[in-house]
Amino acid sequence: MLSRFLKHHYIPQFYLKPWLGADNKLTEYRRLKFPHEQFPRLEIKRRGTGETGYAENLYIIPGATPETKQNIEKIFMGAVDKKAADARDQLLQSNIPTDPELRHAWARFLLSLIIRTPEEIRAFKVKVIRDMDVPDPAFQARYDQVRKENWPSTLEDYMKLESPKMLERTAIMVATKLIQNENVLRTFMGAMWWVLDISAVSRRILTSDHPVIMTNGLGRPDGHFALPLSPTKVFVAFMNAEFGEAVRRIPIGRIVREVNDGVIGQGRRSVYAADEQSTTEVKKRMGKRDYMLPFPREIMKN
Repeated sequence: MLSRFLKHHYIPQFYLKPWLGADNKLTEYRRLKFPHEQFPRLEIKRRGTGETGYAENLYIIPGATPETKQNIEKIFMGAVDKKAADARDQLLQSNIPTDPELRHAWARFLLSLIIRTPEEIRAFKVKVIRDMDVPDPAFQARYDQVRKENWPSTLEDYMKLESPKMLERTAIMVATKLIQNENVLRTFMGAMWWVLDISAVSRRILTSDHPVIMTNGLGRPDGHFALPLSPTKVFVAFMNAEFGEAVRRIPIGRIVREVNDGVIGQGRRSVYAADEQSTTEVKKRMGKRDYMLPFPREIMKN
């Protein structure tokens, strides 16, 4: 018998494992908002990877059969994460994958981390509903030609009546298609990849529930994107070789500070660390920075 609720990990467990300590847990800074309180409360707790980075039934397919309604999480996201884990393992060894299949898998994983969050899934649902409320004259004209007397006057109302779950299901499918957008994947794959090892400095790298750091526009000369891999390693990719060389000359301590500022600022519900040495920074900066999207915001949001 299928469980009614399933944990859908928008931050995959394999990704968080490098931050685990000897207790097989990491430090999570979690923002908790209670109805009777004006500001969120920051909870600091050691947790296992199965206890965080998920939402119940986030990618469930409304209207599907009990056997298939969890297929986005179990099959699609499962395939995204499984192949990406192979690429991540190479990157942790500071080996840049050259195999096109692994590069594609890693690019797809990066894109999925941006799109699969609860915030973006909700935004897709809002967008699909808004788009449906704007009639398409061509489709409406065809509908008018076949409409029967007892049918709703608009195509939009007919579709809602026929399948109340259709709009939510459409939003989930749109998200999966964007994760496979070949234009963005080719851009990610074609960048110059680099792994920075910061073991020589005392500070350690954090990550969060919005861990991909990206410039606002990858076509810019300073276009780049990055993802923390572990407390001591960061994946960085450049769109311009000259800019990449300039970044490599920046002191490691400064890069660590900027990476942590990014992932902490982009964190909405959770920031992750190996320990509590960055508590002051998290309290000051969490949620204070917007995260960039690889698509125009009108596509993602409205």
